[in-house]
Amino acid sequence: MIKIKSKIAIILLASVALAGCFHKGKPQDLGLPETGEGVKIEDKISQLSQQFGVTIPEDVDTTVLESTTGEPASGLATRDRKTGGLVTILANLPDSKLGYSANLTEGDKKFDLGNLQVTKGGWMVEKTLTEEAAGYQTVEVLEGQNVVLRGQFKE
Repeated sequence: MIKIKSKIAIILLASVALAGCFHKGKPQDLGLPETGEGVKIEDKISQLSQQFGVTIPEDVDTTVLESTTGEPASGLATRDRKTGGLVTILANLPDSKLGYSANLTEGDKKFDLGNLQVTKGGWMVEKTLTEEAAGYQTVEVLEGQNVVLRGQFKE
């Protein structure tokens, strides 16, 4: 019963978060400084959670998903180890004829998180990990075969 309530709470939270994350198919440029300038990851997560309108619990792993193409796109991935490794990705991406999918990777190993779905103007996917994949650290969002967002969970 708790697991169902947890999933419902996450879905509601994600729906509210994604309600305002799109701007007519053009992601908001956050104007975030490069990490090389000493900006902490916590600051980026705070800025993205404000953009998406969500509060990220402190007891989940988080990573900011940054554009690999130079295009203004962004995302946030969370991994809740209490719920068996439930991974949620919220992304601010333009419309795509190819659609978007996500993977969790570690070296040459890959775990398919599935296709992102449009929900209230944003993109989202949620999946519970296998025991092996729970240790994978790199999150990738792909458009077709091209990685467009990437981030890494920290241990």
